[in-house]
Amino acid sequence: MFKKLQVSLIRKFARKRLGKDIAPLETIATHPDVLIPYAKFSQALEKTNLVPAKLKVLGQIRAAKLVECPF
Repeated sequence: MFKKLQVSLIRKFARKRLGKDIAPLETIATHPDVLIPYAKFSQALEKTNLVPAKLKVLGQIRAAKLVECPF
């Protein structure tokens, strides 16, 4: 039951940040044992200051371009 609450909160925050539900999140949300650690890891990466924020964004854009991500 606690995992269902965590999954719903992750989906809510992702929807708020992105403006809509995205297919990859919908898919991974069916596997809470994968989604919850992945979300924690992503959040930790966003908070770290080891790499400048502009470089992080540049890396995200480059990775998205390499895999032809429409987001």
